[in-house]
Amino acid sequence: MAISNINKGFQALLSFCLVLIASPGCSLSFDFDFTKNDYSNITCRGDALVHNDTCKDLAKSGLTRDSISGIYYSTGKAFYNRPVPLWDNTTGEVTNFNTTFSFKIHNTSSHCADGLAFFLSAYPHPVLNGSGGTLGLFNYSWDATTIYVDQTEHLVAIEFDTFFNYQWDPPSVNNLTDGHIGINIKTIRSTVCKIIPNSLLVDKNMTAYISYNNLSHILRLQLSQDDNPTINFNINTKVDLKNILPQDMAIGFSAATGSWVELHLLYSWSFDSTLVPRTNNNSTEGTSTNSKRTLSSGLIGVLIAVSVALLLILGTLLYLIGKKRLTMKNGEIETVFDELMDDEFEKGRGPKRFQYNELAAATKDFAETEKLGEGGFGSVYRGILGDHGVHVAIKRVSKDSKQGKKEYISEVKIISQLRHRNLVSLIGWCHGHGEFLLVYELMQNCSLDTHLYHKDRVLVWPLRHKIALGLGSALLYLHEECQQCVLHRDIKPSNVMLDALFNAKLGDFGLARVIDHQAGAQTTIPAGTMGYIAPECIITGKASTESDVYSFGVVLLEIACGRRPMVLQEDKGRYRLVEWVWGHYGSGSIHDAIDLRLNGEFDAQEAERILVVGLWCAQSSYNLRPTIRQAMNALNLEAPLPVLPPKMPMPTYASSVDGSDFPLYTSSNGTTSGTVS
Repeated sequence: MAISNINKGFQALLSFCLVLIASPGCSLSFDFDFTKNDYSNITCRGDALVHNDTCKDLAKSGLTRDSISGIYYSTGKAFYNRPVPLWDNTTGEVTNFNTTFSFKIHNTSSHCADGLAFFLSAYPHPVLNGSGGTLGLFNYSWDATTIYVDQTEHLVAIEFDTFFNYQWDPPSVNNLTDGHIGINIKTIRSTVCKIIPNSLLVDKNMTAYISYNNLSHILRLQLSQDDNPTINFNINTKVDLKNILPQDMAIGFSAATGSWVELHLLYSWSFDSTLVPRTNNNSTEGTSTNSKRTLSSGLIGVLIAVSVALLLILGTLLYLIGKKRLTMKNGEIETVFDELMDDEFEKGRGPKRFQYNELAAATKDFAETEKLGEGGFGSVYRGILGDHGVHVAIKRVSKDSKQGKKEYISEVKIISQLRHRNLVSLIGWCHGHGEFLLVYELMQNCSLDTHLYHKDRVLVWPLRHKIALGLGSALLYLHEECQQCVLHRDIKPSNVMLDALFNAKLGDFGLARVIDHQAGAQTTIPAGTMGYIAPECIITGKASTESDVYSFGVVLLEIACGRRPMVLQEDKGRYRLVEWVWGHYGSGSIHDAIDLRLNGEFDAQEAERILVVGLWCAQSSYNLRPTIRQAMNALNLEAPLPVLPPKMPMPTYASSVDGSDFPLYTSSNGTTSGTVS
C-alpha cells in the first residue's frame, strides 16, 4: 500500500472530523428495544410499567398492571415524551412517517379484553378517564342502561381490539371469540376495520407497521405474526392529518382492561418522520427553552473541542509517517497501516477493536455449527459476545485471500464512517496474527434472498414493500446524504440483511468506493455479481451512481416478481428478468409479473410503482436512468411514474465524448431512444 493512499485515508478522516460540526439533522428518528432496558424518552402514565421477568424473552414494557388477579379496569399509556412535528407552519409541509412496533396481548383464561392502540394526539397527551372498550383514549359516563362516550377532538388511533362492545364495535359471526383491528378518527367507532379471530391475535408475537403519506393522505396498517409472516392483515384509510391534529403531536400506546382481563406487552418500537423537530418548543413535560439552548451550546463546544483534539492527533501521526518514510522497506507499509487503523478506531470514534481470543470464544472457536454462510473471500459466523450476551455476526476473511484483505480494509474505512438505520452497523474489528475479522450486528432474519426463495414460506407483500423502500433509503443516503458519495457496487438480495422487524439493512461494503459528489464515472476493475452489473460497467470498467441505480432496479423487480435476474434455461436459452417484466409492461399486464405465490394479495398501486421504477432504473442506457432520489420520489408517491417505451430498447454501441465506449440504444424501428417523459 502506498503512502499516498494512507494520506488519502487521513484526508477522509479529517473531513469526518469537520463534519461533526457542520452536519445538520435531517429527520426525526428513534428506535427503542424494551427487551434491553431501553426506556429513554418514554413516559409511562396510569398503570403502565417497566417490567423485567427472569425469563429473558418476556422483558417488556407493560401497558396494564402485571398481575392477572389485579388488572380489572386497568388503563395505562406509554408515549414519546417530546413533541413530534406533524406540519411546518412556515412552509406548510406535512410530514411523512412510518413506525414499527412488536407486541403481545397475553391471556391466561378463556376470555380476554379489551386491547391496545397506537395513537396520535395533541401534545401534551390529555388525561382521559376511560377504561375497558375505550382503550383509555376517550372519556365516558353512563346511566342505568347506556354508556356515553365522548369524542376526543384531536385523536387518530390504530386499535388492536380483543373484545366486542356491541355499542360501537363492528359485529362478527363469533362476537365472543373475534376481535378486530381498526383506524379511529376522533371517535370510538372505527372508520375502517377488519375482523380477526382472537386465536390469531392473542398470545402471538405480532409486528405492526404503520405509515402515512403526506401526498396521498393514506394512513396504512400492516400487521403480521412474527412466527408466521404469511398470516398478515392490512387496512388503510384516507385522512388529512393536518385537519385532525395540531402542529405538534404526541405519539404512543394506550391499553385497557375491563371485567375481562389480559396483559399488553411491548417489545420494541421504532419511528421515522421527515420533519425536523423545532428546538424552541416549550413543553410541560420537557425542558425549558433556555436549558435546551444551553445544552445545544455545550454540545457544540464539546464537538469543537473533540475535533481540535483529533486534528492535533492527525498532525502528529502524519509527522511520524513522514519520519518513517525514509526507512520503510517492502512489507512495512501494512504494519504502519495496522498501527494507524488501530489508533483511529481505539479513540472511540466508532467500532471497537476486539482481541482474537474474544471472537474465537464468541463463535466456539469458529465452529462449523456456528457458521451462517460462506462467500468467495471468507465465512460468516454467529457469535455471542461477553457477559451481556450480545448476538453478533463475525466475518472471517480467508487467510490466503489477498482480495479478501483488500475488501476488509475498504469495508473498515468506509462503513465505519457511515450511520444510517438502513445500513448494517459495524460493531468492531480485529486484525493481527494473520487474521482479519469484522464484527456486525446480527440480523435475525438473515438476508433478503433467503426469504424471496424460501421453499415453504412466502414473503408477504407489506414486507416486500417495506424492504424496497428501506433499500432505496440506504442508497439515497450513500449517494446524496453522505459528505462524500459512496458507490456500493454490489447491490443484490444476499447483501440486503433483515432485522427482527424485517427492516432492510444494506451490508457488505468490501467493493465500495468513495468519490466526490460531482465526480463522474470512476474507472475500476469490474466488480459485482452477474445479473446486477450495469452493461456499461462490463464494457468500460467504470462504476458510477447510475450503475448502483441499475442494480437497485433489478433488485426491485426481484422483490416484486420473486424471480432471479438471470437464469439459463435448457429449452429457451437465457432468461432475463428485466426483459420479461418489460414485456408485461408493454402489453398492459404489468400486475401479471407479480410473484404468483402471493395469490393476488398485494397492493396494486404499490406493485405497479415498484415494477415501473424497477424498469426505469434497470434501463441499459445509463443516461436514461433516474437518480436514486427521483426513483424514491416515485416510490413514495411524491412524483408521477415515468412513461417508458412499450418495447425494451435494443442496444447498439458507440464511442462517447470522452473516448470510452458506452451503449446507445435504439427502439424496435431503429430510431435512437430519447429521455423518458
